[in-house]
Amino acid sequence: MSQKVVIIGSGVFGMSTALWMLQTEKDKYDVTILEKCETVPAPDAASTDINKIIRAGDYADPELSALSVEAVEMWKRPEWEGCYHESGVMCLSGSDPRGTQYVQESFKNCETLNLEPRAKKSSAEIKGVFPPELVTGEFPDRVGYHNVTGGWAESGRSIEIGLRRVKELGGKIIAGAEAVSFQKTKDGKTVTGVVLKDGRVIPADLVVVAAGAWTPSLLESPAVAARLPPVVATGQTVCIIQLTPEEAAIQSKVPVVFNLDNGFYIFPPTADGQVKMAIHNKGWTSSLGPSAFGRNISVPRTKLSADADLGTLPAEAVHTIRAHLRDHYPELAKKPFSEVRMCWYCDTVTGDWLVDYHPDYTNLFVMTGCSGHAFKFAPNLGREMLALIERRPTQFTDRFSFAPTHPHGADYRGGEIREINLKELAGPTDLLPYGRPSRL
Repeated sequence: MSQKVVIIGSGVFGMSTALWMLQTEKDKYDVTILEKCETVPAPDAASTDINKIIRAGDYADPELSALSVEAVEMWKRPEWEGCYHESGVMCLSGSDPRGTQYVQESFKNCETLNLEPRAKKSSAEIKGVFPPELVTGEFPDRVGYHNVTGGWAESGRSIEIGLRRVKELGGKIIAGAEAVSFQKTKDGKTVTGVVLKDGRVIPADLVVVAAGAWTPSLLESPAVAARLPPVVATGQTVCIIQLTPEEAAIQSKVPVVFNLDNGFYIFPPTADGQVKMAIHNKGWTSSLGPSAFGRNISVPRTKLSADADLGTLPAEAVHTIRAHLRDHYPELAKKPFSEVRMCWYCDTVTGDWLVDYHPDYTNLFVMTGCSGHAFKFAPNLGREMLALIERRPTQFTDRFSFAPTHPHGADYRGGEIREINLKELAGPTDLLPYGRPSRL
């Protein structure tokens, strides 16, 4: 008899795990995905975006470097329907010693994995990567490397494709199903069902919590009271510029550029001429009250929030992105932002994911703490998650556990976590080329 698996969340963790359950052990698992939003993919999920960076080996950590290279090869398979675009990735640093060290270690890992990264030791060498007809900044005091392998993927479309495959393989997806608590055995140690906001109970033999940035507010709510290690929902600023066809023809020749010192990164244009840029740092919080354990819980503030008409991201963050854009592509910085949003992640202290059975339950599995770098692994992420669910030892068993004995640290992000001030949110004029100055 198949094990009834209920996965809370239809983002990259939930989608990829369901896929691997159904395509490798279909008779073993009866999979249901619960999505709180009325539409799937969820409009406010981090993975529902126009694109995400696909780094191939660009990690200071050897284990994730190797896993990312494998993921890139899997992205090229027909089942992902051309979502992956190999533009290359240029990793830069200069002003931040930790960022510089990260770039140096990533470069070595790329060489070890036979990716042939090309070192860029001066402003002139960095500028030489771009087409001569493109106006760029000077990249003062920057160094780094250009990895011709890697690029970006159409993230929202990838999630759509993955969830469609889940249904084709017999999985069930229930939209508008917001989990609020669990039905448990008398001793409180085994979850027998997921209780929804509308009162329905979805029976389960195994519950997988893959709720992204909403994981802390669900598990540490008074109704559930399942303690977590230090994880926090943080928002990362995303801005988009719409190019003309002529501008896009030139800009399409560039790689993804990722700065490890200030966290700014920017993509080549999509097929319809949209250029996305963002900042990968410690982000912003939106604290809405104490958890069952007395600490404040950050809850994502998105376009679906009740007071979203007030705005969703700080004006300062928008102006900071424009300042960084001006340093890279000064002509693009003269254009208005066509769209802005806050992309919400769930961050751990080290940047490693939290993927383990909750120590207080027999059958509650938590996969969270994406820390802004899980999506690139969509093709092989579920395989690693399934191994941990089935308690098969892997190189990640201890590392991603509730109590790792040797915390690694998968990624690096600078800056400090800051709280969103509702009186300082971005409005329409903040999207224009010349607004209030930023505080860098």
